[in-house]
Amino acid sequence: MNRMTSETSDVSGTLSYEVLVVDGQPIPGRPAPDGSPAMWSPTSATLICGERRAVLIDGLTTKEHADALVDWVDRRGLELQTIYVTHGHGDHFFGLNPLVARHPEVQVVALPEVVDHMRQQTSPEIYESLWRPLFGDQIPEEIVTASPLEGDRIDLEGHSLIVHRAGHTDRSDTTFVHVPDLALVVAGDIVYNGVFPFTVETDRASRDEWRKALDDVAACKPARVVAGHKSPTADDDPRHIAETRKFLDDFDAALDSGASAEEMFESLVATHGDRINRTALAAGVFVHAKKRDKQAALAAQD
Repeated sequence: MNRMTSETSDVSGTLSYEVLVVDGQPIPGRPAPDGSPAMWSPTSATLICGERRAVLIDGLTTKEHADALVDWVDRRGLELQTIYVTHGHGDHFFGLNPLVARHPEVQVVALPEVVDHMRQQTSPEIYESLWRPLFGDQIPEEIVTASPLEGDRIDLEGHSLIVHRAGHTDRSDTTFVHVPDLALVVAGDIVYNGVFPFTVETDRASRDEWRKALDDVAACKPARVVAGHKSPTADDDPRHIAETRKFLDDFDAALDSGASAEEMFESLVATHGDRINRTALAAGVFVHAKKRDKQAALAAQD
């Protein structure tokens, strides 16, 4: 478990941010082609801190993570005003219930389309078929979902946290948060930092949409970018925007080359081997190589 603290860039000295990153953890599943064990990627939560109040962007997943999140937030001694959820993947909000129980007045919000996805993730058919096999009884029994955010801004003691729609990145209807007074973007799953991106829920068109989202993050001219999945030792440098794009470009090039899934895996490890969680890479290459080969076989029959 890692705590990361930034220096404030707010000229008044009244606004800062901190990031909690929990390490990747083992999950059931077959190892990657190189024998790397099945893992869930390290995940982050970001606390924007004012003088008296704070806003949390994204939560974590398991009971252990949830307890750590409560202790970490409460250590600052601030009133937790708002929790904002960037997108509908359950690993970014399943662990919120203990924090909400500790802070019953907190508002948990997300854009309306994200709220819909959160409800889908907690539906019995998805939860029981996807999340329970991965995490068993590690997820808190009661799962908090969000209420729709009105507008596209959250006010924290006069500072604006601006919500941007980003479209389909590693899943549909993702968002990011720009905090101009900190020159900060909290990027959710748009930017991956030292971790292999999750591509299973993408196709060629949505990966182009993902690139557009990276452009939108860069257009905010951030000095710091917090990724939803980041290596616990990584900084928040904006270069990770371009590095995420480079991975997407290399992924598509490997797919277009006709390489097998195993060859794609080897190629991408060779060029992006400093990223962690090769399970995420393996899942993407096997899904997309199989889909490509099936489409080619159908085309050959015409």
